[in-house]
Amino acid sequence: MNRVLVGTAGHIDHGKSALVRALTGTDPDRLPEEKARGITIDLGFAHASWDGVVFSFVDVPGHERFVKTMVAGATGIDAALLVVASDDSVMPQTREHLSILSLLGVPEGILVRTKADLVDEETGAVVEAEARDLVRGTFLEGAPLVAVSALTGRGIPELRRALSELASRVKGRDPRSRPERLFVDRAFAMKGFGPVVTGTLDGGRLKREDRLVLWPSGREVRVRRLEVHGEERAEAFAGERTSLNLAGVELSDLARGQALAAPGTVVPSTLLTVEATLLPSAGGPLAPGTRLRLHHGTSDVEARLHLSPVEGTEPAREIRPGETRVVQLLLREPVAALRGDRFVLRRPSPVETLGGGRVLDTARPRATRANPVPARAVPVLRSGNVEEAAALLVEESGARGLGGDELAPRLGVPRWRAAELLTALQASGKALRLSPGRLAPVAALARMQSRAGELFEERKRSGAPSPLLPRGEFLSRFGAGLTAEAAEGWLALLAASGKLVVEGDQVGPPGTRAGQVAEESSGFAARIAEAYRKARFEAPKSFDLAREVGTKPAVVDGLVSHLLKTGVLLRLSPDVVVHRDAVEEAAGKLPSVKGKTLTVGDFRDLLGLTRKTLIPLLEHFDRKKLTRRQGDVRLVE
Repeated sequence: MNRVLVGTAGHIDHGKSALVRALTGTDPDRLPEEKARGITIDLGFAHASWDGVVFSFVDVPGHERFVKTMVAGATGIDAALLVVASDDSVMPQTREHLSILSLLGVPEGILVRTKADLVDEETGAVVEAEARDLVRGTFLEGAPLVAVSALTGRGIPELRRALSELASRVKGRDPRSRPERLFVDRAFAMKGFGPVVTGTLDGGRLKREDRLVLWPSGREVRVRRLEVHGEERAEAFAGERTSLNLAGVELSDLARGQALAAPGTVVPSTLLTVEATLLPSAGGPLAPGTRLRLHHGTSDVEARLHLSPVEGTEPAREIRPGETRVVQLLLREPVAALRGDRFVLRRPSPVETLGGGRVLDTARPRATRANPVPARAVPVLRSGNVEEAAALLVEESGARGLGGDELAPRLGVPRWRAAELLTALQASGKALRLSPGRLAPVAALARMQSRAGELFEERKRSGAPSPLLPRGEFLSRFGAGLTAEAAEGWLALLAASGKLVVEGDQVGPPGTRAGQVAEESSGFAARIAEAYRKARFEAPKSFDLAREVGTKPAVVDGLVSHLLKTGVLLRLSPDVVVHRDAVEEAAGKLPSVKGKTLTVGDFRDLLGLTRKTLIPLLEHFDRKKLTRRQGDVRLVE
């Protein structure tokens, strides 16, 4: 069955609630104060079905003091009934409500002249003409106009037929196009069940036991029970008025203005990049820093206007009435916004609706003269093409890359759709796979190759004995500013493309291999090894070696480390480093005393060494199982 969400709009006391009651049989005014005063002060809800369509009605207050409540109710509706009373005609809130409906992008609507029983036909015709003049140039130009009387029932059948025709034009919401999100417009406790929230499901579908995140607190909750139009259901779909009985939260933690969303689909933001329009009726231009009230979903937060510089254009000094610009809004509190969301901007004092627009990006950095919004990004952000937007965001991510968990909330799509977009980008050759579910632009490959080359060149200039860097050192410098996952991804990509080599725990330029000595250092290494071989167990000092071979002590130390790794030199203790030939020469004397038990003094006489080098050498023989210590003596095996 088709479903249509309809909102009322119009001036106070023009008969909006009575109209909903006549259409549905339900009084949307539920508060005692509303019934006592005869005016709507909060959102009211009712529904009815005819011609195979379920119509859900959101009744909004018409008083100027409750415009923010009206905006909360009008957000996300499929169509509007703009009400004009026959005995009052067009009034200030009629105009303001029409502006708000236009700013929120409401696509369809019907003009309704209420209280038709109170005036004659001539007066009614004048009121209809004034209503037609009001909506000229708006989404309601050419819309049906129906005269009704909620008291006598006149025109109600005709209005129902007009709504049925409207329903045939309303596009059903594809639950797959947007992630699960519900803006809370009511929160209350139900006896025996606990806390309940209501709202219109913006996208996706919800089921019992689903886990959601309550924003802006970030608390995880569980859907215990679910109702649509007062009937318990197993699941709810996009566009349906939904009640959720929640577990994991108290009523005191719930309020209008919050949002519930599937985990990983929303990242609340305090900086929105938007396309904003200033109404022609606004009192004057808005300058940078102007304080505003942002009405988004059912929330109402303080915002400050930032006229974002765009690459290649002169920075704007103001936004004028009737003008549309890409700007940024700096928010005092985070909102659970997604790309494509509509919003309204109002002046806090004196209260006035100034304009509105739609969200283009929720995670773009604050634009400055030094870092403006890229010119190429503006048409892509303004378009509704998610494929182009995904390509832009991956391109802008640079070497850091972009994952589906970041892409989904920035595009306002479900996570599975973000994964599809990334897969398509990789298949097209426009992006490279850094890690599972994470891509980077192809152009970043050359930059990362250059960064690796700079590290190799720097190592060469330093006189290091080996052209290879320890993997940990390489990644810490190569991956500066990147996550460890991204750095490892680039290392793998460059290795796979032959731009560098990975040898165990070492990384080097193409053509190098483990154990290789830098060409410039190979002569030094050979001379140092020879000096150690000649010194036998009296290791030369770095300073003396540096002077002897003609290089720096630091280079000598590096080459000694290299010779130790390759086994040319052996470290017998922290202070004793000797050439392997000296150790092999000493070991060659052991067979002459095989099977005998010798003291340290005996070994000293046999090998001709001082205690300083003898003890580390004997411990080395123990480790190699050439000798076995037995108390103060050793058995030669």
